Order: sequence, then C-alpha cells, then structure tokens
Amino acid sequence: MALFPFLGKDYTSAGSGVAKNAPRKKPFFRFWDMYLERFWKMVKLSLLTSLFCLPVVTIGPAIAGMTKVLRSYVLDKDTFILHDFFKGFTENWKKSVPMGLIDIVFILSLFASLNVYPAMADAQREAGGSGTFYTVLCVVSVGFALTVAMMNFYIYPMIVSTTLGFKDIIKNSFYLTCLELKTSIITLVIILLSTAVVIIMYFLSNPLIFLLFPCILLGLFGFLIMFNCYPLIQKRVIDPYYKERGQDNPEYDFLKPLDPEDAVFIDKGGEEAPIEGKKATHNKKKGTKVIK
Repeated sequence: MALFPFLGKDYTSAGSGVAKNAPRKKPFFRFWDMYLERFWKMVKLSLLTSLFCLPVVTIGPAIAGMTKVLRSYVLDKDTFILHDFFKGFTENWKKSVPMGLIDIVFILSLFASLNVYPAMADAQREAGGSGTFYTVLCVVSVGFALTVAMMNFYIYPMIVSTTLGFKDIIKNSFYLTCLELKTSIITLVIILLSTAVVIIMYFLSNPLIFLLFPCILLGLFGFLIMFNCYPLIQKRVIDPYYKERGQDNPEYDFLKPLDPEDAVFIDKGGEEAPIEGKKATHNKKKGTKVIK
C-alpha cells in the first residue's frame, strides 16, 4: 500500500535514481535542502559552539571551528563534527582569538553609543542646542558597527580556508563587503529580522524562546552566511590564487563531469528503469494483506 495514497504517489516503487551530474537547484531551494538534510547535525554544532563560547576568550576560535564545519557543508561534503570543529578551533586560534576580542569590543562600544550619544543629544537640546552633533556620532557608530558585522561574514571563512595574514584578511573582508554590498546587506537584514522576531516572541510569549539561539539559530545563521558569502570568497580570493598558478580550485572537483574510464563503479542514477513496487490487496475474509 502506498504511504500517502491521497498524494497519488507510490513510495514503495523505485524510481530512476538521481543523476550524479544532474543540474543544480535554484539557490533558495538548494539552501533549504542542504540545511534540512543536516538539521540535527546543525543543532549539535550550534550547541557545541555555544558551549565553547562561554569563556569569552574562546569566542573567536569557537566561531572558527563552526565555520570550518559549515564550509564543508556548503561544499556539500560530509564531515565529522567534533573532528573538524576542534581542528578549526586549534589551527586558527592565533587569528580567531584577537578577532573575537575585537568583535566583543565593537559590540560593547555599540551598546555604549546607543545609550550615551542619545542621552547627550537630549541634554544638549534641553540646554537650547540642536543635539545634531551627538545624533550624527550615534548614526556613525551604528553604521560602523554594521560594517564590522558584515566584514565578519568574510573574516572567519577566510581564516579557516586561506593562509592569509591577519591584516590581509581584515583588508580583504572590507573590500568584499563593499564589492558584494547587496549580498552582505541581504544576509545582515535576514539575520537582524530573525533576531527581532525572536526578541518579540520573548516578550509576548515564553522566555524560553531564547533557547533557539544556542540550539538552532546559531547554526542556521552561520550556514546562511557561509552559503551566501563563501562563494564570493572563492570568486574573488581563492580562485584568483589558483588561476595565477595555472591550477584549478580543488573545491570545484565535485562539479566536474565524471570520467567513466577512471571509475570503479558506474553511477546509473537517473538512467535506471523504474521498478514497480509490489501491490498489496486486502483479504476481506481473514482481514490480512496479500502481496502480489
């Protein structure tokens, strides 16, 4: 009997398979396919990263470890979460520790700016002034903080995937943020809107909603950033490196057509003849199912 007969599909039958070199889906559908396929792995990764973020000094290495795992997922490669996480954590701590501390300083500075500058602007207005100067400072501080946030979309992926020095990573991340401003802004807006929804739900419903951050949203946001921004790093940083040396980027090997001469087994996905499933009938007398 079909699993969902009302959908008109018989899931007991084997189809023609999936072709290895089949055309890729549109980015939106490919994102959700890749994410949902590894949903529970993402949950484990989120919890692991949250745990290692508790000591403030290890926030940067923890994000680097998570980024290394997510990079494999974006490249559609399977990975061992613990192995790759700790590899990314230990191999990149010299660059990721200072970056994590810089991020913390910018976050604290942003909160200070949002509290101090508006108060000073109000005080200036009460004294008969316009308060414009402090309002401008507040806007500049917020804009600078958002720029640093978008630069982070490229900093950690470059930390785990290149051998660039720290200064070059910072410089390249700024250039990438400017050159790919549309993608950077869209990614940032999605993250900010999702965070705002969670905060609203926190005040309107259950405070436990904040558990979404360490359990689900951390991995989801990280995967979104890698999915949107890592291809841009490949395009503008990694690919030119290999091109200068007359080499192909090995990260694209999975996109190359298969060479049947080198294959031990031939993948017939998408070419096999469909196999009809065995139909089940119901014996009215004995109430049993009979497979034909």
